[in-house]
Amino acid sequence: MIFEILNDSGEVVNTIVADLEFVQAAYPGRYREVPQPPPVDSRPPVITKVAFRFRLTDAEYVGILTAAKSDVAVQAWLETFNMVSQIDLGNQRTKDGVALLVSKNLLTQARATSILTDPVQESERP
Repeated sequence: MIFEILNDSGEVVNTIVADLEFVQAAYPGRYREVPQPPPVDSRPPVITKVAFRFRLTDAEYVGILTAAKSDVAVQAWLETFNMVSQIDLGNQRTKDGVALLVSKNLLTQARATSILTDPVQESERP
């Protein structure tokens, strides 16, 4: 952990990396922990097909299924969706496919953005 060492006036005189036990013993009452940002997840935003499906509401999904019966572009999107085993939310083809659904009024732009950019949960990963 990172600690700031303080003088009697509470001013920072040093910054050290140590464990809490050492700092408590060496600088009793004259330290404060420096908060660390949470680690950044550098894994690509890849989710299972089921996770992508459940990022859609039931009404949105039913709308897509219904539209696929009469709109070849939506049918092609649905067939492609059914072919893949996982979805890379950062992939341009994925973004283009979701944009198609927006252009067909099957999703709003706000929903599309949410579907593509909400943080990937551990349970959504392959």
